[in-house]
Amino acid sequence: MNKGFGIWILMALTAGFLGAFYGWRGGTSLLFLLLLILLVALQGAAAQWLGPRQVHVVRSYHPRHPRAGEPVEVTVRVSLDGGSPPLWIRADDEWRHSGEGAEPPGEELPGGKLVFGGWRKEWTGTYDLKPVKRGVYRAEGMRITWGDSFGWFKRTFRADADDVLIVHPAPLTALSGGPGLFDPDAEGAGSGRAPELPSGSDLGRLRSYAPGDPLRHVHWKSSAKKGALLTRVPEEPVTPSRCLLLDTSLEAYPAGGADADGFELAVSAAAAWLERELARSDEVDFRQGDAAAREGRVAWKSLSGRHGLKEGLDQLAGAALVSSLSGPDLLQRAWSLARSRSMTFITGSLTAELTEAALLLTERGAALEIWCADLRDRDPEAARQAARLREKGLRLIDLSRYRGGLPGLAEGGASHVIA
Repeated sequence: MNKGFGIWILMALTAGFLGAFYGWRGGTSLLFLLLLILLVALQGAAAQWLGPRQVHVVRSYHPRHPRAGEPVEVTVRVSLDGGSPPLWIRADDEWRHSGEGAEPPGEELPGGKLVFGGWRKEWTGTYDLKPVKRGVYRAEGMRITWGDSFGWFKRTFRADADDVLIVHPAPLTALSGGPGLFDPDAEGAGSGRAPELPSGSDLGRLRSYAPGDPLRHVHWKSSAKKGALLTRVPEEPVTPSRCLLLDTSLEAYPAGGADADGFELAVSAAAAWLERELARSDEVDFRQGDAAAREGRVAWKSLSGRHGLKEGLDQLAGAALVSSLSGPDLLQRAWSLARSRSMTFITGSLTAELTEAALLLTERGAALEIWCADLRDRDPEAARQAARLREKGLRLIDLSRYRGGLPGLAEGGASHVIA
């Protein structure tokens, strides 16, 4: 709480000077100025000492779950309790990036300033944040200031907050041009997706024949043994679980740095993968390298439905490049927990070590596809490694073709719920 003692010292010196000068020379003009100063001080004291005793702030934002590159509209509701309502108030919002995503840790972000007038105890206003980057933003609180009609005597309260705004990455498919990223005819032959496993007709369950059942479903051998017609109940085709692994090692992205375009491209591609697969499947598994590094293991996180999609996008919002397991090591450890499942591995660059690891897993029966942020086909060695993978039928996607689909990244802040 700031009560502005500096202005009181200045006011006391001014009143003392005018009082002394009036005592020496007298005169109505000096008396008027002295009385005016005292009147201003009186209304300033009333504004400071008779004002509200408590401040409550509630923030909300639209859209509720913003994506990178989208502006965010913040609505602020300020309520004052106790004392007399002030003539005006000013609300200064503050936030800071948590350091879990693309922004440097601890960087201050511009908030909003709102000015309200009128003898009231509750105000509501809105302001717009510039398009914000992917990341996790935490409220640093809000400063509420009010004062006298001249703005000389002010009082400031700070409303602390611990709420969080999570800005999801923009899925690459929504912004990319050219061939669709998931087009089976796109560059990189080989589906990379494990085929559906048809169930054998003789392995289906049997039940008594009912009028209208197709004759081709009659299991004649079992019917002959039992002496009554038995019909096969076809089993639904089984699709293997889908797994996504995002490489977050610094070495995998040649440009380096937490805001490297290649890494943002990979994160956006991972968001597109989650949207596609959760629309097709009841459940998918997801892991990113930085989470594995923090926990010391590569355990799959199962996601399902709309809640699972939000949870996955929340994780991607905080994804960051770290110095940890290399891409090949991460891939091999993850595959040990993903047997009989189909896996998509998203990384920054294709190396000989990664190629060897992918080929080894393919020989072991892995249904694997690799999405690479920068294949650098102009590099003869990278082109040779890519050719080796494609010869084995492994699907290889060059995400750099969709680099223009990344949203513009501008400085921004965020807002949340409750302060």
